[in-house]
Amino acid sequence: MIKTIIIDKTENSKELISSFLKNIDDIEVVSCFDSFSQNNINPKDIDLIIFDVSSKDLNEIIIKINKLKAQNSKLNFIAVSYEINSELTTAILKEGVGDFLLKPLIPNILEASIKKITQNNNSNLSKANTICVFSNKAGVGKTSIAVNLAYELSQKTKDKVCLLDLSFNSEDILTYLNIEPKFNIDYILNNIENADNELFLSLLNNYENSNLYVFSLQDEINLNFTINIQTINKILNALKNIFSYIIIDLTNIIDERTVSILNTMDLILLIGLENLASIRNLQKCCELFDNIGYNKDKIKLIVNRHIENSEITIRDIEKTISKDVFFKIPNNYLTLIDAINRGKTLGQINPQSNIAKAYKNLANEIYNIDFINLNEANKVSYNHGVFNLLRKMGE
Repeated sequence: MIKTIIIDKTENSKELISSFLKNIDDIEVVSCFDSFSQNNINPKDIDLIIFDVSSKDLNEIIIKINKLKAQNSKLNFIAVSYEINSELTTAILKEGVGDFLLKPLIPNILEASIKKITQNNNSNLSKANTICVFSNKAGVGKTSIAVNLAYELSQKTKDKVCLLDLSFNSEDILTYLNIEPKFNIDYILNNIENADNELFLSLLNNYENSNLYVFSLQDEINLNFTINIQTINKILNALKNIFSYIIIDLTNIIDERTVSILNTMDLILLIGLENLASIRNLQKCCELFDNIGYNKDKIKLIVNRHIENSEITIRDIEKTISKDVFFKIPNNYLTLIDAINRGKTLGQINPQSNIAKAYKNLANEIYNIDFINLNEANKVSYNHGVFNLLRKMGE
């Protein structure tokens, strides 16, 4: 049963929409309100809000929508209005509203809209898309890729994106974005299970009022010794209720905990450089992933610091490791180091640079991946008898 609330200042309009909904199977009209401001709206108890919107109250409604979605990420919205223009429609749909219908409503169009958005929502809310940026060796630019990809995805999708630091051995993400953690990690971990989505979101660092949130486990010395896989799974499960994408900067130390995290990922971005040592490391990683039994589409190879006309070509890399390169990020040290020194992303510092444009394009490529089919292909039983190989790779 789809529990529905109607919000409309006009009494006749509320009654008309309610009468339409009574003729649709599996719809229950819970309440009708005049505005979003009424305090007795409990988003956790409802599935759909149909609301009237106009340009004059747009900003207030957007604030209310974001607040309600923070408390219930599965909540669906349909906007209705006598007023329709591209600016109003674009602004409201950018906030994750499922559809925008013109008044007076037509019953079969309303019914089709409800079925469309609830079916789409249910098919995509089993979990957030989890993407791990990984290399078995330090110094390949893993953290800069995680930071800039997460930011560009938040800009591209307009959805909430979480950048999760599981590197365990540095404070790079906090440094890259010039962030001071809002709360002690122990405090956050102790409140995960009891916090609703809105409270948990408030515990994280929101990056410069964007849709990007940062959660780092690096603000206490030797904290990594207390973070086990059960705690990490608890963190991930909480984040999946809030975010559309979770980008993880994972440690390069390969052990049982690392493999457990990799197993749960939807996508692994494997990072390499155009040199012999890096190619050898890529071979080791691909050998590990083959032994575990990962679906080949789960692994996407990214060549960082790419130089045109390099002595070692992209084709050389693909031939050696028998895997296509998914994406190339150009070598632009001066722009990158400027961004790091200023605690900003590349898209903020120099959006017209080749490297900033590359990250926008990478975000587009990730956005276009069919994660639903990828998740189905990833549903396999992994081989965990690979730890002798892990130890050799970590030496």
